[in-house]
Amino acid sequence: GTSPSWADNAIYIDQVGSGVDIDVTQDGDGNKIGANNTDDTKMLIDGDNITLSIDAVGDTNKILGNIVGDDINFDLDIDGNTNTLNLSVDPTNTFGASNGDYVISITGGNNTADLDVGTNDAAGYLDLDWAIDGDFNSADVEIDVSSATSNIDWAGDNNSLTIDVDGYDGHEHTILGAGNYNDLTIDQQSTLQKDTLSIEVTGSGTTTTSSDICISQSDSGTATGCQ
Repeated sequence: GTSPSWADNAIYIDQVGSGVDIDVTQDGDGNKIGANNTDDTKMLIDGDNITLSIDAVGDTNKILGNIVGDDINFDLDIDGNTNTLNLSVDPTNTFGASNGDYVISITGGNNTADLDVGTNDAAGYLDLDWAIDGDFNSADVEIDVSSATSNIDWAGDNNSLTIDVDGYDGHEHTILGAGNYNDLTIDQQSTLQKDTLSIEVTGSGTTTTSSDICISQSDSGTATGCQ
């Protein structure tokens, strides 16, 4: 079952079992959601058909999580500055990342987000929606799931967004951005099916502080990275 324990504004979660609804709200600074309060060990959510909602308000908070399971509905709302999100779905390739529906909203500045979904194309179908509003935020997204769909909407300056997508079947991604001096890197690959990518970005850079967009697509080819 779920065993939250409170100490110095920390929540520890180790949940094993299916058909569970978990709702966490944390308000304040320097808080943590993880497995313990002594290191960066991640919380564990293991089971199918789980609804997980996390609402974190404040600065310098950490959300560290491992999720293994199919049909996971994940809703995360971070509001504040200098927060850390580190979330891995099926990090050990146990075929537990199919049919995921993830909604992530980050509001504030200097936040860091790291999201990994799937391993070695062992899962199918993902619906991912991101919203990032603020300056100097960094997001690194790695998806290894067949038939993944994602929508990313960001507004702000000096943000960095890296997306690496693999998987057997094709992917569909839509990216909307508004702001200056932003860096966007996309590496999209599927084995046989086509990938689609739609980008609509407004903003500027300068010779000293650039605004960069790098796109690399490969369908069973050898091209990787940007030139």
